[in-house]
Amino acid sequence: MQRFKKIMTTTDLSAESFAAVQYAAHLAKDEGSALMVLHVPHSISLAYTDFHPPVDMADIELAIERSAIKQLEGWVKRHLHTIPDVETRVVRGVTDDVICDEAKKWDASVIVMATHGRRGLGHLFIGSVTERVIRSAPCPVLVVRPPASAGSVEVQASST
Repeated sequence: MQRFKKIMTTTDLSAESFAAVQYAAHLAKDEGSALMVLHVPHSISLAYTDFHPPVDMADIELAIERSAIKQLEGWVKRHLHTIPDVETRVVRGVTDDVICDEAKKWDASVIVMATHGRRGLGHLFIGSVTERVIRSAPCPVLVVRPPASAGSVEVQASST
């Protein structure tokens, strides 16, 4: 019985989040599931709502998006080449809203996300995208705490 037909995983392009992507890839390979890797680039226009800088913010946003697509697709090609049905998406917007919307549109069976484990003031000021997704997601959310050495993790999805 296939429990997860479509596994969506998210990345902010950090080592911690890629550890969760690798976890989702192992799960997708074991389940024979489709895998979608989603990245929501940080929007600088959200930081400057009342400020009109002398540069075109749309050009900067587009450059950030193109760079994110290139980095994400390169990482997926190097590390997830053994997954037969993998798709990458880069979508701009408010991170938790985009994650929930994309999961609903794609009819995801589960969302796999990393947690950075921030506490105290870091959690208070930055907040937790993962927490907000858990509250609003249209499907179950699997939260993966990356290993302490996530920066050096070099695991590929392998066949079992």
